[in-house]
Amino acid sequence: MHTLHASFARFGPLHAQSADLWRGEIPLPTPLAAFYAQIGPWGETVHANVGPVGIDIPGVNVCFPPLHRLWSLQAGYRWQGTRGARLADWPDAWLVIAEQNADPFIFERNTGQVLFAFHGAGRWEASVLTQDLATFLAALAAIGTVYLDAGDDLEDDDGELRPAHRDAALGALATVLGDEAAADRFFETLEW
Repeated sequence: MHTLHASFARFGPLHAQSADLWRGEIPLPTPLAAFYAQIGPWGETVHANVGPVGIDIPGVNVCFPPLHRLWSLQAGYRWQGTRGARLADWPDAWLVIAEQNADPFIFERNTGQVLFAFHGAGRWEASVLTQDLATFLAALAAIGTVYLDAGDDLEDDDGELRPAHRDAALGALATVLGDEAAADRFFETLEW
């Protein structure tokens, strides 16, 4: 995870976070405990009463909360946000680990896979995005690095992603995921 730590450090402040910061009612999965201990998305403190807000992966708006806020991220997925009532259609083995515009990236605790689902579809239909957390993190780091390096040149005057940067991101993804078809599927999931 050393390489991932260096990549994620470019996206925002990191801070090693021990499992005792976990506020969940279920055990913290070992791969997530390792992610927070070794990489530790922390983020900026915008308001002192809120604390660190986590980090965003550049260009794709995937947000990772700090560990002490991870359980509260489950609101609206695992339980109803206003009343706290458990939602029956959310599988117990699913834990939201990041989100993109309220679309959850889910760690499947039984298999270790990372799933993705669109919110607002009426029922949760998640598909496998990667076979494990490390691959998911490496894929996002690859895209985020390409986009961060592009800087102000990332998009054209109409706000569209420049083809050269899209191609570079797909190439970096293909390297991580092992083939171009998997890279295309991952990239399409992120809606670019």
